Order: sequence, then C-alpha cells, then structure tokens
Amino acid sequence: MGEQREERVRISGLDVHVSVRPAAGDATPLLLLMGVGGNTEMWHPLRDLLGATRTTIAFDVPGAGRSDTPPVPLPMPVIGWMAARVLDHAGVERADVLGVSWGGLLAQQVALAHRPRVRRVVLANTHFGMASVPATPRALRTLLSTRRFHDVDAFGEALASFGGDVDAGNEALRTHIAARLAHPPTRRGYVFQMLTICAWSSLLVLPTLRQPTLLLAGGDDPAVPAVNAKIMAKLMPDAELHVVRGGGHLMLFERAAEMASVIDRFLA
Repeated sequence: MGEQREERVRISGLDVHVSVRPAAGDATPLLLLMGVGGNTEMWHPLRDLLGATRTTIAFDVPGAGRSDTPPVPLPMPVIGWMAARVLDHAGVERADVLGVSWGGLLAQQVALAHRPRVRRVVLANTHFGMASVPATPRALRTLLSTRRFHDVDAFGEALASFGGDVDAGNEALRTHIAARLAHPPTRRGYVFQMLTICAWSSLLVLPTLRQPTLLLAGGDDPAVPAVNAKIMAKLMPDAELHVVRGGGHLMLFERAAEMASVIDRFLA
C-alpha cells in the first residue's frame, strides 16, 4: 500500500480537498462518496479494510471537510462533474463507486452521467432523491441539524435516532466520530448540500443505470427506510439488494468488517 496523499485541487474555482491512497494490487480503483456534511477521514476504518488491494480516492464535497464553501448551492450534476475531475487528478480512467447516504445520490449521478468511467456501484443507506420514502420525524430533526458535527454529546443523541443496535464504545465507530468532529462542515455548506437533495431525483432514470449495483440497506434505518432500496432494486436492470437485519443508518461504520466483506465480494 502506498503513502496516502492529501491534496487541495482547484476545480471550477474552488479548492477541493482530495485524498488518494494507492495500493499495489490490480483491483479496480474505488471512489468513496461520503454522506451529507462528511469528510474524507470519516471513511476510516472501512477504507483500511477495502483498500488493501485497490487504490481508494475520496474528496470533500464543497462546503464540507477541508474544501471551500461555494457562494451558491451546487446542483448534483455539477458535483458529479467535480467527482469526475477528482478521478482525472488521481489518474484514474475507470473506477468502482461507493456512496453512502447523501453520497449514494452523488454516486448515482456519477454512474449515470459518466457511464464509461464507472464499472460497478455500491449504494449504502441511500435513496433516489425527491419522491423517496422520507425519514422518521426524529431522524429528520437530526439530519437537519449540524450539532452532531460539533459536539460529542449531540452525536450521542443522534445515534439514538439513527437506528440499529449501536454501541458507542465500538472502536470503529469511535474512529468515525473523531473524524466527524475533526473537520465539520460549514453551516452554509451543509444547508447547500441539503438543498441539493430537494432539487434532484433519479427515480425516472434508474432503469438506465445499467452498471452492476449493490444496494445495502439497514433493516432498522429510520433516516433512510429500507423500502427505498427495495424500490430501487425493482427499477434497476442489474441490482443486488442486501438488507442488513437490525442495521441502522451508520451500519457501514459500526459494522465495518462485516460490510467490507460484503462489498469486497461484490466488487470482486
């Protein structure tokens, strides 16, 4: 495994934080797209598990992590174009794409708009934008606030609204929480990302997303109910649905080893 590179790349007038971790193996590189307000460091330790034989690339969406905050909300197609420029910077012509939650919407955009560059897609705890089955009121209140990015106690409260049998002492989850608090989004950047969801939907074009796709859904995810993944699986021509019994919205991180095994199998 090569040395991880943390860089600031100028894309469309904004400085974007890009993280590239080379690997010696010949597996297809993997582009990682984090949820709303998230940053590249939040992929640990899942990234450690997935990156043993494949190069991984991640970046902070403008307004989140260490990237600049744009002056106006960016439409999803523009952010998808930026993701393709990140691949260009990393010297990657074709990649697999893994998106979680908000990042799952971005993954769909990249796969649909840049088809030749995407081999396989993994969509975790996500939906299809407008017209999706919404979060429960409690989970929605949590998602609308940035407090969980600034305060440990607030994140503890958020865990209770994200479902699953969460153990706050879980080492993988502790690593994820520390990374979340280290580089919080700007308030304006977070609002801009939320507004992006309100103006985008893949529902009508999901039948044209032809890359093999793994849909990971938590059976106990109040933020993104599993029924969304079930709807998507019926509409997509080459989708595999994997519902994790008892899995909550953060299952990708609290069950990192288990989820990495499922993802590795699919990508292989």
